[in-house]
Amino acid sequence: MSENFENRKEFTLSTGKVNLYSLLMIIPFTAIYLIPFILIWDYQSFETGRKEFMHIFIYILIFGIVLHESLHGITLAFFTKKGFRSVQFGINGITPYCHCKEPIKVKHYRLGSAMPLIVMGIIPAIAGIIWGNGLYLSFGIFFTWAAGGDIISLFMLRKFNRNQLVSDHPDKMGFYMNN
Repeated sequence: MSENFENRKEFTLSTGKVNLYSLLMIIPFTAIYLIPFILIWDYQSFETGRKEFMHIFIYILIFGIVLHESLHGITLAFFTKKGFRSVQFGINGITPYCHCKEPIKVKHYRLGSAMPLIVMGIIPAIAGIIWGNGLYLSFGIFFTWAAGGDIISLFMLRKFNRNQLVSDHPDKMGFYMNN
């Protein structure tokens, strides 16, 4: 099936901009998670968990990269006609990625983009706040930051109709929208 490239518009950002925006996001997201934790529990509980997190960071990082991209892929494959045959995983430079090779509805693309943020960022951070567990909170903070590109993608999708078709960009952070 050939795609009509003339009737679609590219929405992408450079890797440098994505990394910069992601870095800037960590400050407010850390505050959103850390302030309630400290008010309910204390800073020392967070610091103890943060030290545990750093002690096993390399394992968390490797496991987290695989899980993050797998969550994208599993979610996207669920909404594609060809399932996992439409999902491609790889590494671009040092950046792991998951790419959907067929157009899907914006609402499904949003869910695919948001899944790692929800599962690995928001849920562990909330669990850490509820249970006073600084390790969970550190995990949630780190993987919220790691989902920075996904958050940016969600922001870029905000003005589009949820049932409109979107095509993942094969080489850049972003997508194509049909006009």
